Amino acid sequence: MKQILIKIQNHASGFFSKFLAPKTTRNLLILYSLIAIPFFIYHESHLPWHYIFALCIISLIVGLFITYASLYVIQRYWSETFHPFIELGVVVVFIFALWLTEILVFEAGTVFLFLFVAIAFLIRVLRIEEYARLLVAACLIASNALIAFKALQGAEVLSAYLLFKNKYQIEEKDLNGWVVTDNNQYWNEELQLGFTLPEGFYFFKPEDLTMENKTGAGQIAGLLAFSDHDAERYPFVRIFYFPDYLGFQENQAISEFSEFLKIQVSKGDIEDIQEIQQKELEPFVLTSKFWTFYDLLRPRYAKTGFILIETPNHDKLLLHITENLEKGEIHEQGIRDFLSSVRFGNRLQSN
Repeated sequence: MKQILIKIQNHASGFFSKFLAPKTTRNLLILYSLIAIPFFIYHESHLPWHYIFALCIISLIVGLFITYASLYVIQRYWSETFHPFIELGVVVVFIFALWLTEILVFEAGTVFLFLFVAIAFLIRVLRIEEYARLLVAACLIASNALIAFKALQGAEVLSAYLLFKNKYQIEEKDLNGWVVTDNNQYWNEELQLGFTLPEGFYFFKPEDLTMENKTGAGQIAGLLAFSDHDAERYPFVRIFYFPDYLGFQENQAISEFSEFLKIQVSKGDIEDIQEIQQKELEPFVLTSKFWTFYDLLRPRYAKTGFILIETPNHDKLLLHITENLEKGEIHEQGIRDFLSSVRFGNRLQSN
């Protein structure tokens, strides 16, 4: 076993010594570009070509910069092993990359970080030179991959937001004017819409939402979610506003929502989408359509879709609903309570 480890050390040391030469650094950057660009194009193939081009440029610039900086640090550390400032910087970057990609949110991520710190401390105390070098190189390579991927995700969120936002020339209104009473009744004068917030739900005004939460064809008017900090935790309802002059119709709602689902699939968030038939009970529903899907982020089957309604002002509201599957029920309890409490043109109800 000891001979195998020594052999691995020698091979790794020889590999990095050979490929950290100035000329080879350039070749490695070229190789990185040749590998990364096809991956970026494949990952974003659902978007228009100009969005794909912009995403590739942004992600490639970030990736090349981090790769070049990583190779430079590795080269310095190879000549000045156990340099405390280099080691501290690498650890900070590595922890930042784990935090940025939300790996530390999970218990397994925290355990991994604890083990990593323990191993790094042991190698540092014993001053095992070869392992220290390999550990620094591994941390930088992993940080590079995580940060570059996060940059791709961020650019993807921005492109999806702009793709939907620019589709309709909506003259946006201030839809943050929600009035709420002590018994959780909400009313929006601009929308002429009111509802009672179901037990266990939290409401987010448009100004409180992230760009990803706002992504949709219309103007976001609010969001109900089953979490006070995670607006993506379902069951949730996103409310989108379409003014009367757009003449937003059922076929447009189906087309827009189908496009949204394609983006979710291409991002690797969901898969196995199956259309289902159901009849809504509320009389104000103009049309609705729902699909089941498998959630890859929260491994389970769930349901998503929309309900299109019309306000007294003849504006349209699209309710994007994502919820858990309830056998024998059209919607789960919280969503049923919300829909049954929806009212138009009569302000806040008295206690």
